Amino acid sequence: MTHPQSFSRRRILRYSLLSALAVPAAALGGEVAVAGARDPGRAAPLDEVPPFDVQWSTDFSNGWEGWLDTPWNDEPQGEVARPAVVDSPTGEGSSGRFRLEGGQQRNESQPDAAQQITEGQTLVVRFTDFLEEGFPVDTDDWQVVLQFKNEGTGSPPCEIKIGGGQYLLDGDSGGWHHEIGPAVTGQPVDIAVRITFSEDPAKSAIDAWYNGEQTLSGVFPEGAGTLYPGLSSYLKTGLYRSPGIQEAGTRHLTRLLIGTPAD
Repeated sequence: MTHPQSFSRRRILRYSLLSALAVPAAALGGEVAVAGARDPGRAAPLDEVPPFDVQWSTDFSNGWEGWLDTPWNDEPQGEVARPAVVDSPTGEGSSGRFRLEGGQQRNESQPDAAQQITEGQTLVVRFTDFLEEGFPVDTDDWQVVLQFKNEGTGSPPCEIKIGGGQYLLDGDSGGWHHEIGPAVTGQPVDIAVRITFSEDPAKSAIDAWYNGEQTLSGVFPEGAGTLYPGLSSYLKTGLYRSPGIQEAGTRHLTRLLIGTPAD
């Protein structure tokens, strides 16, 4: 499975995860420790996964502040609506709304953190999703909601997809995959992943949590690492899927946090 990707990028300034523009925060503990953030509702409490040092976060209370200018992703493509900040369907706070009609392919955006992921780096990424009723969670075609995209074209070495009723962590054009947990509609789902990025699959350790419960512990991809040899990766999120999917889909992202494992 090869995903066509745009190669030209505008205004990407190669922020590292510890960029001066990142949002500083204490390690996550029993209380929400992210500056300016608020718990978006029924998502899993922040103390249900191991603590991590948050370097960037959003609950969309400040709109798209902290996101890059990505015109190849968020400008209208035919009838594709731009990502929008709306009232959260949880009934509290705001969310980033990504929608595709049947046959449409891309509606994504990029935070200004985790834009140069290199060999040996370990990141923790946590997000809370709300999929509207009718979202095609059972598709057997490719449907990506978050990707650690390699430089250039082609399928990412590591990505989070929805299909077969599951959130899946996979890579290498579907050459390896692991189930994170069920993809459901009409309720928030909280997912966290801790990934060591390496071109060597024996060094590419992966952990994942679903609604606060660890579902992957110290697993490794088979046949390929979480980076392609000689290439860095960058994070983007939204909806990117096969144009063969004919059902409309709306995804609300109510919270996104990016950081590193706590000491």
